[in-house]
Amino acid sequence: MAGELIREFKLNDKRNAIVWVYQGSKGANEGYLDIRVKYWDNLSKTKSGRTPKHIDWVIDILLKKEHNRTLTLDFVKYLLNIYDKIEPFKTKEEQQRCELRFTRDDELKKFEPLNEFGQFSIEFLGCIMELLSIEEKTGSNKAHMFRDVIQALHETDDIFAITNTASFRGR
Repeated sequence: MAGELIREFKLNDKRNAIVWVYQGSKGANEGYLDIRVKYWDNLSKTKSGRTPKHIDWVIDILLKKEHNRTLTLDFVKYLLNIYDKIEPFKTKEEQQRCELRFTRDDELKKFEPLNEFGQFSIEFLGCIMELLSIEEKTGSNKAHMFRDVIQALHETDDIFAITNTASFRGR
């Protein structure tokens, strides 16, 4: 269950997506700086939204990769770069502002042809990826699954290896 709503992002994509950031409860200090990400779009059946699962966006990126390999691999490199630049929240004020620093229209414009493939827009994927990167890095300084999934998308065409990385649940 998501906590208090911190931020809402209304996207201008074909699915009229809305991305919500809620107070989380994982990590140090009982989740003091943790966030939870949820979204709603015009395919959602409930008003409460969906929690983005790694496998969902992985399948979408695989569809994009199948149709435009070069541009999709450039997009995945862009996502890796975002992940590497993301810093965890250090203060409650940073968490409450929850700004997107890297997902900007001018940066995403070159990837717009990928909107023709899959269900998720580049704007949606950029927003979700940036927020999930923040969530992972804020929750644990040892977490790296999210980056591992993005890296697998970039380095291999082995669907089993990619989806296995995306759906890993620990030991």
